[in-house]
Amino acid sequence: MERVGRVLASVLFVVAVAVTSFYFGYTLPRPAGRPVLPTPTPAASEPADQAARERFAVFWEAWNIVEREFYNRQGVDYDKMTYGAIKGMLASLDDPHTAFATPSQARVSEDDMRGTFYGVGIQVEMKDGKLVVVAPVDDTPAQRAGVRPGDVIVAVDGRPLTGVTLTDAVTLIRGPRGSHVQLTIERAGGQALSFDLVRAEIRMVTVKTEMLDGRIAYIKLNSFSATASGDLQRVLRTVLRDRVAGIIFDLRNNPGGLLQAAVDVASQFLRDGVVLYEERRDGRFDPFYVKPGGLAPDVPMVVLVNKGSASASEIVAGALQDRGRALLIGEQTYGKSSVQNVHRLSDSSSVRVTFAQWWTPNRQDLNRKGLAPDLVVPLTDEDRTADRDPQLQAATLHLQQVTTTGAAATR
Repeated sequence: MERVGRVLASVLFVVAVAVTSFYFGYTLPRPAGRPVLPTPTPAASEPADQAARERFAVFWEAWNIVEREFYNRQGVDYDKMTYGAIKGMLASLDDPHTAFATPSQARVSEDDMRGTFYGVGIQVEMKDGKLVVVAPVDDTPAQRAGVRPGDVIVAVDGRPLTGVTLTDAVTLIRGPRGSHVQLTIERAGGQALSFDLVRAEIRMVTVKTEMLDGRIAYIKLNSFSATASGDLQRVLRTVLRDRVAGIIFDLRNNPGGLLQAAVDVASQFLRDGVVLYEERRDGRFDPFYVKPGGLAPDVPMVVLVNKGSASASEIVAGALQDRGRALLIGEQTYGKSSVQNVHRLSDSSSVRVTFAQWWTPNRQDLNRKGLAPDLVVPLTDEDRTADRDPQLQAATLHLQQVTTTGAAATR
C-alpha cells in the first residue's frame, strides 16, 4: 500500500507542476521531481497544500472503503487500481494526447524515440483487431527467418493476442538481447506457422532513399526520432554529391516524434525564418527559428503527405508550405497541433501532459483539421492492390516539369 500511495501522489504532484520541454508527440520521458511524502493514511496520503487535500479527500474516502470492505483481498491488484485511477483522472481532461503509460508501455515509447531496441525486427499494426506484419526490417531475425508482410501474429510464446493492444503486443515481442521468443503466425491461405526467434539489437531505418529518373532523389522519413536529423543529413550529403535536380520528401504515415527533430529536419531545407510558433497557457507565442547551415535550401522539392502524417510531420510540411518552399501533394494530414511534456514517475511509468499548442509560420490552426495539400491526389485500396502510387507519380511529374521549364517547385 505504501508504494502505491507514493506512485499516485507523485502523479498528482507532476500533473500540478508544469515543466518546460522541447519534446513533442511520441516523446522521450523526462524525470519528474519526486516529492518526499509520508506513508499514506486517510489524512496524510494527499498532496501537502490544503486545497489539494480538500480536492482529493473524496478519492481517499473511496480508496479506504475498498481497502476496508472489499471481500476478496487476494484479488486486489493495487498497481491496477492506481493506474486505473490515474487513467480516469487524465481521461476527465478530454484531451486524447494527455495520457498515462505503464512502465512497459513507457519503455516501448522510449525505445522508439531512441531508434534502437531489442526485438526481432518487424513493423506491425493493428488491423481489425489483428496484429499484422507491415514489413520485416532488413537483416533482422524476423527477416532472416522468413516472416513476411501480411502475416498475422496470433500468439506470442503461446499467449493468444485476442483483445491485446498494439503496445502490449509489442511489449511481449520485445525483450532482452539473446533471449528467445516464439511467434505463432497465420499466413494467407490459412497456413499456420511457428517461428522461434532470438532477439537482437534492432536499429530502425529512419530514412530511406533511392534515385528516380531525371536525377530526382526520393527520400522517405519514417519518424522524428532522436536520430532522424543526423540520418537525413547523411542521406542529403550523398544525394547532393550526385547533383540531384529535385527532392521528393515523403512524410506519409509518419506519426511524428520529437519537436526538436522537426525543427532540425525543416532547417535542412530552409535558409532562415520561423519553423513554428508555440503558444503557452499564458497566451505567449514563442517562435522556433531555422537552424543555420541547412544542406538543401535551394533544391526544388515536393513533400508527400496523407492522413497518417501527424504532429512533427505537420510541423515540417506546414513550415515548407507556408514559406513557399515546397509543394504539398497527397491527402489531408492528421491534425495534431498540441505539444506534450512527458514525465517519468517513480515506478518508471509515465504521464504525458499537453502544455502548449503549435502554429505554422502563417499561424494556421491545424488542430483536428490538418494541412490541406496544394495538389490533392488520393491513394485508393485499388492502387495499393495494384502496387500503384499516383501520389509519387504526381510528385515526379511535377519535378520533371520544374527541371525542364526552370520554374520554382512551389505553389
